[in-house]
Amino acid sequence: MAIETTDDTATRWHGAEGDPVVALAHDWNGRLPWIDDFGARLADEGFRVAVLDLYDGRSTTDDDEADALLRERRADLPGALHIVSEAIGEARALGSEQAAVVGFSMGAGIALTYAAQGSIDAVVAYYGAAPHSTATGPRVPALFQLAEHDDWSGREAPEAYRERLEAEGFDDVEIRHYPGAVHGFQNAQVPGRYDADASAAAWASTVAFLREHLRPAG
Repeated sequence: MAIETTDDTATRWHGAEGDPVVALAHDWNGRLPWIDDFGARLADEGFRVAVLDLYDGRSTTDDDEADALLRERRADLPGALHIVSEAIGEARALGSEQAAVVGFSMGAGIALTYAAQGSIDAVVAYYGAAPHSTATGPRVPALFQLAEHDDWSGREAPEAYRERLEAEGFDDVEIRHYPGAVHGFQNAQVPGRYDADASAAAWASTVAFLREHLRPAG
């Protein structure tokens, strides 16, 4: 599959203004339809959801092309953090008092880096980890949704991350592994990685976690 490009690069919004805001940061494949569906479902749970575009309208299901897009994004991490900040700021200006970021793989690293700034109430990291450059972990509740096995080269393994924060006096970090699942198990556009059972279980625990820490109405 060649990289697809669209002029629709603005953040896509789901849910009612004023509800707790959840920003979704996509994986290395870009903003594919599955993450919009994920956002719409979260909105049905009482959240104001911002589905971010971190690739300027580009997306792909080809690993080599996705890797090239990932490298480009990594070269401008401040730009990615600005996109997250702009979306959360827009929602807060319209009444959303609480905020979380849910990130997937590449987006998980961005979510954890943003959370380390301490400006949100919760973070969920799907099959992702904090870059070693993230000097301090977020002092906000964190949930890691992980495959059975993964490679954390160049990043801090979630278990080490949790141990470090616990040593620093912060113990609200939860780690879940899904047996048989592989990296990317939530992405329904990549059949070789998508796992319906792991996806459903992780969805349920994500909603419960966000409900606990953001307390939406209803």
